[in-house]
Amino acid sequence: MDCGTCETTPTIELNVPDEVDVNLTMTDKATDMLSEAFGDDRSHALLVGVLSGGCSGYMYDLQIVESTETPCQELNIKGYRVLVPRASSHLLDGIEIDYVDRLMGGGFKISNPNASASCGCGESFA
Repeated sequence: MDCGTCETTPTIELNVPDEVDVNLTMTDKATDMLSEAFGDDRSHALLVGVLSGGCSGYMYDLQIVESTETPCQELNIKGYRVLVPRASSHLLDGIEIDYVDRLMGGGFKISNPNASASCGCGESFA
């Protein structure tokens, strides 16, 4: 309800990025780790997503799922189903998923050509 005494707030314009056809790669080491995680069961998929947060603005979110309600592009990378949410496709196009061994345990590492900045831990990007 507008009482007429306050200035009206300008309309917020929401810019929705265009969806792109994602092209991503996985190193042999990452594939080996997926093989250990999946075993012979190929009914599951690797969901590669992006969450808002982290010290640089976005954080990668990798999950093994049977299915998801989120609209996704489905890719077949070296025999594995990889799901990429359509809403974050512009942020994940061209990434390379690797697995690195570290002193305190290994983990997946994502190299992203779209990132203008990333944090030291490699888990978030801008």
